[in-house]
Amino acid sequence: MRIRRALAVTAVGVTLAVGAAAAPAGAAAAPSAGVTVTCGNAYWPHTDKDNGSGTINKSDGAAVHTGPYGACTTVGTIGDGIKVEYECYSVNGYGNRWTWVRMVGGGSFGWVYNAYLDNGGATVRC
Repeated sequence: MRIRRALAVTAVGVTLAVGAAAAPAGAAAAPSAGVTVTCGNAYWPHTDKDNGSGTINKSDGAAVHTGPYGACTTVGTIGDGIKVEYECYSVNGYGNRWTWVRMVGGGSFGWVYNAYLDNGGATVRC
């Protein structure tokens, strides 16, 4: 029964129960061991509320995720020094801030950990 329920939830959207792997290296420690990681737009809706922008500040590029957790699927990487535009930010279950970014003049892309944005990311919450 548990396996069926887990598969059904995964079919709707990715839901993982994980420990410290849910945030990138250097992220704040988890406030509790039982944080549930949820990924995808159904769990983390976002709209273009922030007119800010910034630059990726990570020498090997910043991974872009389907949700505001390091454990969420990576959909791409944005290279160091590339400018991005912000839509809004969310705070995950570990207390870490992530910004939904889009390429300059382009469409929405995904969630980037705020520590990888030169100015700390979006200032308007989703």
